[in-house]
Amino acid sequence: MSFQLVYGDHELTLPLHFEPHIQDLLVETLGRTTSSDEQFEALRRQLSSRLVDAMTAALEHKVIPPTENQVKYAIAIARELSLQLSPEVLQYRDAMTAFLAEHANNYRRRKAL
Repeated sequence: MSFQLVYGDHELTLPLHFEPHIQDLLVETLGRTTSSDEQFEALRRQLSSRLVDAMTAALEHKVIPPTENQVKYAIAIARELSLQLSPEVLQYRDAMTAFLAEHANNYRRRKAL
């Protein structure tokens, strides 16, 4: 299943990976084409509002850099384990968190020896 957003000459299609029961509910909802159905109209308004909120949050998402302590720790890990730090790890907290999760245990084990 996918979501298609059309704005003028621009189109964006996004794959949607719903749980099966949610996909069934969506298909059922899409099958209700009677616009005079008050419940359907209320659901449409609610869905529209929530999509706007979700898309606004995603588009305004601020990139959060890693903390100074995370950078220091990552540098120590990289030196000890002979790893290279990618620019993404040094710029983005999410990438830093993934790097630390992947390598911190090996670093601690090696330092304990």
